[in-house]
Amino acid sequence: MQGLNGKRAVVTGAATGIGLAIARRLSEEGCRTALLDRNVQGAQAQAEALRGQGYDAVGVGVDVADEPSVSAALAQCAALWGGLDILVNNAALLAFHGVDATQQTWERILAVNAIGPALCAKHALAHMPPQGGAIVNIGSISEVIAQPGYLTYSASKGALDSMTRCMAQELAAQGIRVNSVSPGIIWSEATQRITRERYGLGREAADRHPEIGGASLLKRVGDPQEVAAAVAFLASDEARYITGANLVVDGGQSIT
Repeated sequence: MQGLNGKRAVVTGAATGIGLAIARRLSEEGCRTALLDRNVQGAQAQAEALRGQGYDAVGVGVDVADEPSVSAALAQCAALWGGLDILVNNAALLAFHGVDATQQTWERILAVNAIGPALCAKHALAHMPPQGGAIVNIGSISEVIAQPGYLTYSASKGALDSMTRCMAQELAAQGIRVNSVSPGIIWSEATQRITRERYGLGREAADRHPEIGGASLLKRVGDPQEVAAAVAFLASDEARYITGANLVVDGGQSIT
């Protein structure tokens, strides 16, 4: 990807799954990459593994729902490299509830999935160059399709979808592009756990199951690396005329 080599990137929720795949891909593209996560030991271990492969990476602890934590983490990353160029808001709480959700549940999921990305953007901007920079928010096809028991999660991702467009409009004058990627069912650690608990299935069987891989036009579950590729594109100069857009990576599930 053009324009990624040497860029300073922050990825939240990067200790596992899609976030880790994004951090790896940006590192492979030449970015100096900060892996942020509440699981600080996991983030640091993954960053150490990337450094062992010759990449410039660091693991930093953060709670995206806590503004002082966000401010401190992003300031730490910026101090390492003299600023930031790319923010990927990937951290999310997978909480699935219907109309019976408690106020506490609503407050927690919105704090992580909606307010968290807003706080990270606010404090990342303080360290971005006067002109140039990219923010990529990780949404979900749950923001556009109805799914049983997904009310809390879908609402939080719907808020992030709207936030992406509003941020793109607000930050365009500063040369900051803001886009989002909305994955479908991706074979991450969380998906593996849920699939095993609900259905007792492994990857091959999950690909064939009509409610999992079979729900997409391509008849399989996606891989984290496929989401990471979309993020790398939107963060790169290849997408320099794209802002306020949402790139759906779901095998066509959301149009069926």
